[in-house]
Amino acid sequence: MEPRQSCTRQIIIEAKDEAFILANKNHIAAVTTHSKDEFIKTEKIGHLPYGIAIKCPKKQEELEFPVIEQYIALCKKHFKTQMHDKAAFYYLYGADDFQSLRAAVIAMTDLCGKTIVTEIHVGEDARMQDNTDALAALGVLQRIGVSTMVFTSDAPEQLEDTLERVAPYARISIGVRVPTEWLNDNIKLTNVEMLLPDESENADMLCNALKKYKSGRTASRDHDDYILAPDGRDAHFIDAVTDISDEIECDHKLQERLLEIEDEEAAALKLMLTEEDDLYNLEEDLYMLTRPVCLCAATPELLEKALRIYSGLAIYDGTWELTPEVAKYFCEKYGMILL
Repeated sequence: MEPRQSCTRQIIIEAKDEAFILANKNHIAAVTTHSKDEFIKTEKIGHLPYGIAIKCPKKQEELEFPVIEQYIALCKKHFKTQMHDKAAFYYLYGADDFQSLRAAVIAMTDLCGKTIVTEIHVGEDARMQDNTDALAALGVLQRIGVSTMVFTSDAPEQLEDTLERVAPYARISIGVRVPTEWLNDNIKLTNVEMLLPDESENADMLCNALKKYKSGRTASRDHDDYILAPDGRDAHFIDAVTDISDEIECDHKLQERLLEIEDEEAAALKLMLTEEDDLYNLEEDLYMLTRPVCLCAATPELLEKALRIYSGLAIYDGTWELTPEVAKYFCEKYGMILL
């Protein structure tokens, strides 16, 4: 990997640093606020994209089936109180887990077509706190409407490892929130384009450290001949001739059926939904899906409900034919993979 010059990096900062922004426009990628009220009070600064950061709501324990759809509704209700027609983008952060973050993104795309930036925290082995692989998270989010992913961590080594893992497969911008101390210690930032100040620091400190920073790296794209097909927790790669299992009915025996095929060699599992009750079984047994999943349903409406539940990228192999328009919509909205 070759060094990437610091001048190619820009920072995302809060509107409260208006004086700094006016003096350093060339270093600024975007400006954000932490509330709709603050957004309204602060005039747009130059031609910089001006957005609103919104913390994802907590997932309430009393949510009933369908839990994910109920959480999406909760997000939409919360987001509506913080959205503004003139916001250029929304910065989503603070989700309880990856499933919640994905649901929050779906909620936002239900409400508007604005640019979405997301933030996730990573630890050892490039894993989120709920054990979701950062590469799996990236693989899903970059196909459902997220334009930039920002990574944070408690340790520079963990952040370095995560960036090295995800960079070759990222088709969107990568950002980080880092203390200036890490930049001064020459942390290796791979393919990073956006930086945000650490919560205890300010934009001026970050900009000064960035001007001296020389340890950036560029990784080339990889695996364009393969398709990244996360299961919602782990990353998997498939191709156009991936072996898919026989149909597995999503009825009340789904858990039993999944246990029976654990030793089968099929690279992907083909789940069949024929009625609304199957959605409950799918949601209940999501944790058992450790391979890429091919979702099939009797109607497009039922398939869409299943796509909203499944946290990975579902494969579509042509079973129960969809119109080109519907297939395109499912690909763009839920990242569905056409084989």
